[in-house]
Amino acid sequence: MIETIVETIVIVTIVTASALYWVRRLVPASHGMFWRTSADMLRVIHAPRPLRDRATRRARQTEKRPTGCGACTKCGGGCH
Repeated sequence: MIETIVETIVIVTIVTASALYWVRRLVPASHGMFWRTSADMLRVIHAPRPLRDRATRRARQTEKRPTGCGACTKCGGGCH
């Protein structure tokens, strides 16, 4: 019985982590939404201030608009 519960928890954790990874890769805007929601939730539950500040900083970092030609990696400066 206990093994089944542990197996279920492990599988749910792995599937959730995989889903979050792929959502972030396929829909980058969701990353900002995640951090904004987390910061709001932490403020509501009165979490420790350093934790709230970190989530708020991460939310602000994701709000920056890409510059140049989409801020692609290894960009030489010219648009393709």
